[in-house]
Amino acid sequence: MEQHSVTCTILFLFLTQYILHIDTSRPTFRPTRLVSYSLPQKRAFKKALGFNEDVYLNFTELTDKYGYPTEVHTVTTDDGYLLDVFRILPKCSDSAKSYPVFLLHGIFDTADLWVVTGTKTGLGYVLASNCYDVWAGNHRGNFYGRRHVKLDPNTDPDYWNYTFDEHGRFDVPAIIDYILRSTGQSKLFYVGHSQGSTNYFVMGSLRPEYNDKVRAAVMLGPVAWMKNFDNPIARLIAQNYVAIKAFVDNAGLNEVFGREHFVHFVVEYLCVLAPNFCDLGLSLTTGYKQGTIPLKDISVAMAHLFSGTSIKNLAHFSQLILSGNFQRYDEGVAGNLERYGSRRPPQYNVSRISSPIVLVSAESDILSKLKDVDILASKLPNLVENYVVPESYWSHHNHVWGYNAPELVYAKILDYFTKYKD
Repeated sequence: MEQHSVTCTILFLFLTQYILHIDTSRPTFRPTRLVSYSLPQKRAFKKALGFNEDVYLNFTELTDKYGYPTEVHTVTTDDGYLLDVFRILPKCSDSAKSYPVFLLHGIFDTADLWVVTGTKTGLGYVLASNCYDVWAGNHRGNFYGRRHVKLDPNTDPDYWNYTFDEHGRFDVPAIIDYILRSTGQSKLFYVGHSQGSTNYFVMGSLRPEYNDKVRAAVMLGPVAWMKNFDNPIARLIAQNYVAIKAFVDNAGLNEVFGREHFVHFVVEYLCVLAPNFCDLGLSLTTGYKQGTIPLKDISVAMAHLFSGTSIKNLAHFSQLILSGNFQRYDEGVAGNLERYGSRRPPQYNVSRISSPIVLVSAESDILSKLKDVDILASKLPNLVENYVVPESYWSHHNHVWGYNAPELVYAKILDYFTKYKD
């Protein structure tokens, strides 16, 4: 296929989420909308189709259903973003001795990640059952972080002027400070999946004072260097991101794959009504081996995915893929000189991350390649372990959705948390 045809195809895919807009969550404005129903109407329709109710229940509804009391907290970042953080209270007789754990999801995801597969394989439930005080955070721009003290995400383009750089500089530190104030603790544990690890590496590099606030951090499917990134669709987008970014900027589009957009609607219904197709799609895009995550869990988990991020965030990841560096956002020569004082964007100095780090990676993960994880591992000054899950089929989402994640991943997390309690 010629380069021009490839670019046009990708632009079309991006555009369809706005032309074929369906409101499936919160009221919003878009140029064209097919139809909009109230939340009760949507749920009644899904129930009539025989949907598992876990598909459409939100975080607190899920935890309440399964008997885990949960609090909702709202954290305000220094630059005005309002982020919902969910606290799952520890299930033990002496909760006063529990330690806080901050869980952070990856790109396009939400805090739902930690509870959508049920009490046996949902890490949020597993940690709470082991007497940990669980705090599940959200990035700016996703379903639970789509608010600001001044900016309206539906009408103000400035709301979407962020990448994972701002997640790491503002979101993660604000949530850490809030958790520590709320619990009276001086330190916490951290678990990041995918971009949830990227955000931590940004924070540790640019705001190293926060290293002293973390007992230990475990990174599942860590993403920093992307020199060997092997997702064919994402690499194709990265190679054409300049044209895509110019197009969407001119069209006034800022958000991608939000929960009220057509892509989420298609994925939700496809994964529930034809889960085998969804299973295949996950395999093609992440390296996942079909059958290693139960179909019922994939249906629920994928229905909660695609919860929004900024176009600029995707552009930043595209820059990492093309440059092979873990670097700040490239604003162009003039923009870089103004923002960083250099013609090129500076690299994140991960050697400043002094907190204990455990990396958990997988042989079949095409989003977090072992060679790239090894580059990261070689630069971390306090690396505790670079652990590769000892199963050749293991991939990016097996870390959090896999039927045997409790044995192969969560047990290791619990062991390290015990080691670093004091």
